[in-house]
Amino acid sequence: MIDQYARFMDDVVDLVVWRYDGALKAEHGTGRNMAPFVETEWGSDGYAIMCRLKELVDPDNLLNPGVIINPDRQAHLANLKQLPSVEPEIDKCIECGYCEPKCPSRELTLTPRQRIVVRREMARLQESGGNLLLYNALDAEFPYLALDTCATDGLCATACPVSIDTGQLVKRFRGMRSSAAAKQWAERISQHFKLTEWALRWALRLGHAAESVVGVEGMRRLTRTLKRFAGDNLAQWMPDTPHAAGRLPRTKRAGAQAIYFPACISRVMGRLPGEPKDRSLMQLTVELGRRAGVPLHIPRDVAGTCCGTPFSSKGFSSAHAITINAAVERFWKWSEQGSLPIVIDTSPCTYGFRTARSYLTPENQERFDQMTFVDAIEFVHDQLLPKLPVKTKSRFVALHPVCSVTKMGIGAKLEAIARACSEQVTIPLDAGCCGFAGDRGFLFPELTQAATRHEADEVKAKQPDECYSSSRTCEIGMSRATGQIYRSYMYLLEKATR
Repeated sequence: MIDQYARFMDDVVDLVVWRYDGALKAEHGTGRNMAPFVETEWGSDGYAIMCRLKELVDPDNLLNPGVIINPDRQAHLANLKQLPSVEPEIDKCIECGYCEPKCPSRELTLTPRQRIVVRREMARLQESGGNLLLYNALDAEFPYLALDTCATDGLCATACPVSIDTGQLVKRFRGMRSSAAAKQWAERISQHFKLTEWALRWALRLGHAAESVVGVEGMRRLTRTLKRFAGDNLAQWMPDTPHAAGRLPRTKRAGAQAIYFPACISRVMGRLPGEPKDRSLMQLTVELGRRAGVPLHIPRDVAGTCCGTPFSSKGFSSAHAITINAAVERFWKWSEQGSLPIVIDTSPCTYGFRTARSYLTPENQERFDQMTFVDAIEFVHDQLLPKLPVKTKSRFVALHPVCSVTKMGIGAKLEAIARACSEQVTIPLDAGCCGFAGDRGFLFPELTQAATRHEADEVKAKQPDECYSSSRTCEIGMSRATGQIYRSYMYLLEKATR
C-alpha cells in the first residue's frame, strides 16, 4: 500500500510540475507530504535560497523541523498513520476533528473522532496480535465510553466534510450487543405498542400519586434510599419526571385541513413538576388550529402509533421496521392516501419519519412518497402565525433548538415564531444537543449534565423570563440543567395571540 502511494505521488508531481508547470500546493501550506518535492517545484537555485534563509533564521533547526526544508527524499513515506478498514459507516474518516465541537459527550467520554480512533486501534491490535493488555482494556471500556454515552444525535455529520454520522455505527454496535431475547422483546413491544403506551402513562400517574401521599420531601428520601439499593442512574431522574398526559382532545374529520399526529411522547408525558397546570400540548395545538381557521384532526385510533426512534436508537432495527411500517399504513388511511398533510408536534419524531424510508416495505415506500410530513414548527410558521394576530408579547425568551430542528434546517422558523411573540429572543451561542437522547438522560444523567453545561451557564447568566423548545425530553434535560421550566413554543404562541 505504501509503495502504491509512493508511485501515486511521483505521478502527481510529474503531471503538475513537468506537464502543466503548476503548483503542487494551493491555499494550504507545504507540509511534510510535499517537502521532498519542493526543489522539484521551485528549482535548485530557489531551493538553495530557501535553505540558506532557514539556516540564518533558525540555525539550530528548532522551528518546524522537517517541514518544507527536508533533505530526506522519502520523508512523505515515513511515520504514516495507519487507518485500517473497520466499518463502512466510518471508513471515510480522516480524523480531522471537525465533528468534535458538535458532540454532546465531548467533555465526558469520547468525541466521534475519538470513537473512531479507538475502534481503529482495537482493530489494528486484533489483526496484528499486538498488546493484548491494551486491547482488553479498550474492549472493557468501549461500551460505556463509546456506546452508552453517545447521544446518536447525528450533529457530527453536519460538521463532517464527508457527512459521517458516527451515531449510525453506535446504533449498529448497540444492536450487536443486544441478546436475541432482548431483540425478541423489542419486537413484541413494537407489535403491542398501544399496551406499552398505556403502561407508561399509568407508571407516571402512580409515581406522582405516591408523591401526593408522601410529599416532595418524602420522594426525596425515597430517592436517597433508591440510590443505596439501585444506584444513581435509576434514582436521579425520579423527582423531575413529568406527569402523565391527559386525554386526547376530540376533533372532527369533516373539514380538517391536516391530520395532527401527537407523538407518543406527547400522548404519554404531560407537564413537568413546577410547570403551570394549563392545557396540554395536544389541546393547545388543536385550539390554535381552530382559532386560525385551520382545523386539525387527531384520529381516534392514534394510540400505539410511533415513529420507531426509541427502537432505532438502541439498534433494534427489526422492531424499528415493524413500528414505522405500521405507522405509515395508518397514516396512509388517515390522510386519505396522502391528500392531507400530517403535522407532527415533536421534532425528533418528524425527523424520524422523514428519514425512515429505507426501513419500509416496497408498498409502504410508494405510500411514503405520496405523503407529506410537516413538523409543527413549519406548520405554525407557515399556516397559523400569519392568521393569528399577536396581542401580547413576552419580554425575554430563550430557545433551545433541538438536534432534529438543526438537521431539518427549520431553526430560522422557530426563531421567527419566537420573535413574532416576544420583544427579545436569545439562542445561546453554545446551544447544541442536550444529550437527553430519548432515554440517555434517564439512564446516564451525567451525559446531559456535561452536554448542557455551557448552554445552561449562558441561560442562567442572561436570566430569560421564559424558555421554549420542541421536544418534551429535551425540555426535561434543559429544565434540569438551568432550573427554569422549558415548554413547547406552542405555549408562547398561545399566550401571545390569546
